[in-house]
Amino acid sequence: MPAKKDEDMLKDVKVEHESDDDGLQEESATNASLTPTPQKRCRKTANNDDGEDESPTKKSKKGVKRGTMPIPTSYESAGKADRMLLHMKDVEGKGWAEIKAAWEAMTGIKVGGTTLSTRYIRMKANFVVFEDDDRERLLEAMKEIEEKFEIEKWAKIAAAIEEKGGKRYPPAVCQKKFKEFSKRGASTNANASVNANSQVKAEEDVLGGDEA
Repeated sequence: MPAKKDEDMLKDVKVEHESDDDGLQEESATNASLTPTPQKRCRKTANNDDGEDESPTKKSKKGVKRGTMPIPTSYESAGKADRMLLHMKDVEGKGWAEIKAAWEAMTGIKVGGTTLSTRYIRMKANFVVFEDDDRERLLEAMKEIEEKFEIEKWAKIAAAIEEKGGKRYPPAVCQKKFKEFSKRGASTNANASVNANSQVKAEEDVLGGDEA
């Protein structure tokens, strides 16, 4: 075979070099495509913080509030549970333990031992309509009862003094003397406080003089 010229040999070397470079480039491109691109960690959005991704069970547990319902102001505004309570107590005469069990079964709300009995009393009071004409009668009756109670109170006090070995006094005298003694006692206590403060001040002055 005829010997290759120098120019031909140089061309062959150049071709081999270029083919090697192409192979390296292809290999690098392949490796680059196979290398996974690192992903940034996504921060939780405000919606996630609000609990949108939470399960329905967790959300329902958070939403459940245990407590009694508002007291109705009339029978017409009372719900099924309150009407059941009234019917069981007023019509059927059931006990509070049985009413409590029925209430909790209907509402799903746990209540204390006296909650429903207190609720019943407040409902009954709300349902009563107080007539306008009875307003003045109420005020008059209150005044009369208080005056009568005041007289009876001092009569009982006078009798108690005698039972304890004292003299028998009229109720009005006991009432008058009690007011006098109360004022005198308050005045005595005030004077005693002033005297005590004066004595302490005098002792401080004496001690201060001794130190000097």
